[in-house]
Formats: sequence, structure tokens, C-alpha cells
Amino acid sequence: MRRVRAAAFPLALLVAIVAAIGFLVEDSAAELENQVFTSRADRLRMVVPRGWRATDQPSYPGLILWMMRSQPEGKIVLTAQTFTRELYCSWPIQCRSSHDPLQGKYACALRQKLADQRMRVGPVQAGPKDNEAAGVPSVWFEYDDGTHFLRHAVALSSDRAISLVLSAPTNDARATHVRAFEQALRTLHPLTAAETSPVETVDAALSIADASTSPLDAVVAVADATKVDAGVMFESAPAPKLNPVGPCP
Repeated sequence: MRRVRAAAFPLALLVAIVAAIGFLVEDSAAELENQVFTSRADRLRMVVPRGWRATDQPSYPGLILWMMRSQPEGKIVLTAQTFTRELYCSWPIQCRSSHDPLQGKYACALRQKLADQRMRVGPVQAGPKDNEAAGVPSVWFEYDDGTHFLRHAVALSSDRAISLVLSAPTNDARATHVRAFEQALRTLHPLTAAETSPVETVDAALSIADASTSPLDAVVAVADATKVDAGVMFESAPAPKLNPVGPCP
């Protein structure tokens, strides 16, 4: 049972460690519409802070967006994974049984694991009200090992466990990037069913194409909307069938 729970522990912790030790990804600018990142597979949208380089082709599954800044050095990573009963039951019993909201229980589980890794972990703070209004309530906390300084926000939608992690080599660099981190976090919101519908997307593209003066622009608009990959329409992932919150074995 211990091995099962260890395997189920959230990707967010691994991402925090990856960000801290500086694993490399391809440094290429993502194709973003007015700095707005959209993941229909994870039903999420977020605005990339001005001045940050972004790529939506990261090297680890579940890690859906990297953002980087050189002066001072900093990284922000966005992760999402399906919120399942297995994930919920991987949280320590004292976290699951607390009176905190779900996002607070999630943070409790992460903080305990980080403390076991000998990280200095700060208290949990409430996330922006914008997240709660959007349906993805969040909390955040900071931690460091004296060499890597991180701020970690966690949020939960109806079917996704989400992490936004800022990593910097010094405490001053982390403090410099806090504003950008908070700006990104405030803009996080889940997509509606209509926004993830391929039909709606194509219809919107066709409307744009009708107004276009160039036939080439019309072709590009529809091609961008459909996002066909190997003949399969790019649609949102199915929601879990089992309510993740419930009795654990």
C-alpha cells in the first residue's frame, strides 16, 4: 500500500523538484495568442506574464507550460493532472481529515512531502479571490533548501489538480518574480464545455474566415481551429467517473 501511495503522489511535487534542480527543456517561444495560453486537453487558460518566454512543448508528461526569464533568472511551470480517488487517498490521513478546504488539504500533503525532503517550508496562504470566482480556488506557500527558492500555488477544479511553481536561484530573485507569478495565477481559469467544443471552435474560425479578405487567411483560421493530429480531433480529456473525494482503503 505504501508503494501504491508513493506512486500516486502528485506530479506537482516532481515538477517542483525538476524546476529546482534545473532540468533543461527546449528554449523556444510558444505560439501564444496575445500571451494567452490555452490547454483544451486540461480545460485551462492562463495569461503569460509580459516579458516571459513560454513553451507549451515541455519534456515531461503533465507539465503543460514552461515560462522563463533571464534577468534575474527564474522559471514558472504549470502542471495539471486528473484529480482521482487514488490521488486524494495518497494524501496523509491528517491532511485529508483536516478542516481545510480541498486545496488546503492538497497543499498540506505537498508540504509534508517537501519537509521530508529537508526543505524549509513556509505557511499556507490564501490564493487570489479571482481563482475562487473562476471555480479553481487556490492556496500557495514558499519553500527553499538554501540553493533553490520556490513559491508553489495549488488549485483544484472539478476534475484537475493544478500546480503553478515559481523557481529562482536566490531569495531576492524569487521576490522579484512574485508579481509576475501572482499575475499569472490570477488569470488561471477553467474552460467551459463550449470553449472546449471542436464544433464551436471551428464555427468561430469560420466566422473569422468569412470576414477575412484573404482566402489564405481563411484556410489558416480553420486549420488552427481544428488542430487535427493524425486524423484525431484535439478534444478535452474525459472527466473522471468516480468522485475523487471519498473513503480510502
